[in-house]
Amino acid sequence: LCAVRVLGYRLKSDSSVGVMATAAQRAPEGWKRGGLLKGVGLPAPSGRYAVGCVDLMHQFPGDEKGSLLVRLYYPTATPDQPPCQYASWRPHERYTRGSLDFYKIPGAGLLAPITNALTSPKIPAVYGAPLSSSEVPVPDPMPQASADTAQSEQDHSEGVGNETGDAETNTETTPAGSEGVDNQSASQVTPAPPSISPFPVIISSHGLGAYRAVYSGICCDLASHGYVVAAVEHRDRSASVSHQRVLRPGTSEEEGQYQDEWLEYYHRPETEPEFPLRNRQVIQRADDARKSLDLLQLLNDGAEVRNMMEGNFDFKQFQGRMDVTTAAVMGHSFGGATTVQALSEDTRFRCGIALDCWMVPLHRDLYTAGIQQPLLFINSSNVFQWAENILNMMKLVKPADDDGVSSCRILTLRGANHFNQTDVLFVLPKFIVRNEKFRSVIDPEVAHAVNLEICHAFLKRYLLLDPTYAKDVPNLDGGEGHSEHILFGTDVDLSKATEQPATEEQLATDEEQPATEAVNEQQEQPGAEKSDL
Repeated sequence: LCAVRVLGYRLKSDSSVGVMATAAQRAPEGWKRGGLLKGVGLPAPSGRYAVGCVDLMHQFPGDEKGSLLVRLYYPTATPDQPPCQYASWRPHERYTRGSLDFYKIPGAGLLAPITNALTSPKIPAVYGAPLSSSEVPVPDPMPQASADTAQSEQDHSEGVGNETGDAETNTETTPAGSEGVDNQSASQVTPAPPSISPFPVIISSHGLGAYRAVYSGICCDLASHGYVVAAVEHRDRSASVSHQRVLRPGTSEEEGQYQDEWLEYYHRPETEPEFPLRNRQVIQRADDARKSLDLLQLLNDGAEVRNMMEGNFDFKQFQGRMDVTTAAVMGHSFGGATTVQALSEDTRFRCGIALDCWMVPLHRDLYTAGIQQPLLFINSSNVFQWAENILNMMKLVKPADDDGVSSCRILTLRGANHFNQTDVLFVLPKFIVRNEKFRSVIDPEVAHAVNLEICHAFLKRYLLLDPTYAKDVPNLDGGEGHSEHILFGTDVDLSKATEQPATEEQLATDEEQPATEAVNEQQEQPGAEKSDL
């Protein structure tokens, strides 16, 4: 009865499909006004650009593995004319059911529609808004509060420091959160003249049980600084659920008549060895990252790209607007392992960022070959990480040079948990976030800001090759001025790792084994799969 009354109240008070507003009507952080629980939502992006996003599902010709689904986040020009619609953090109601099923919550079928009725979180990105152009001059960025001075949860409206600058400075900008147009009313945009500086690109990989929108806070912030970010939704059945569209029986591709299908998460039986499964998945995931970069190249070349999703967004506006040779890859947890795997396979990625990386899926041969590109591990405190996992990371770490700069190192966010590098702590109701499973010592707003400050500095150094970030960057290299929330190294007790080597027979059969130099072949570790997102 309570659920029915709440649902009835929600339908009367918030009957619109999205949070609609014009530029004149929009209140600050308007994306937090969706659903019954007001004020729940992601922090504002810290860059000078407003952010747009659009979903793109594309089938490469002759690819028997199926279609590729990405959400593109990008800097946007935001006209005042049509109303805008902030994109939903939950692209389809089916994702709620998928998340509940992933955590094996009883009654997921009943809880999913109730959850969807109670919460409708949006993200600070306008769905279907046009890509930014250079028709108006760049305004000076508004001053923002530093991450270390952010206060408590009630300070959600505070921004994040813009100390790192933007990746591209010759295009139109407006303060983040301004209006755009929805997917149905997006205007046709002429490809920009070649004099406009192109945007560098980043491929983002989600963790186990997540999906393409779960890292919107990070992706929106990166886009607000002038990057085009492609957040891939993996088809290896590691997502809580994955959306795919197939041709209706009896129709042709030219007709474009599709029907929806849902690829559910694969729950591994206890009798199935973990490493062979996860290694196959991480290889497929790295292939998804490669295809995502290929897709951006097609868009940049102005090639005809068929979008299997509904809508009339004009992807021709990306022609000549991206610098696909300036590409990075990043991911969280299983996405961190995907980042490492992708770097090892595709040298087009100049650098990578692995957030609270889960190293279990990676084969020992990868450590032998090493990673040539710069790589940064940003871990949470030892709630998720364990000694053997850290030791595998250390096999890739490189010593610092004479200037104290290491192209591959480990940093730790003090007091953070595994969820601090996702959107989860911002979109869930506060009474759930206070649960021990989700609670972090550090304020989520501060953790989000510090994490991004590290990412921006790393990207400025290794992706954009900004000479002012070549050395002496406190949040990367240590020294005076670094954030008090950053630990250079790890807080995990490495003495707890087992040193007995595994036999070839154990590796071949993936039996229960102690951690070793081949610890990536180990069985599931406490806190790995079940806590992952």
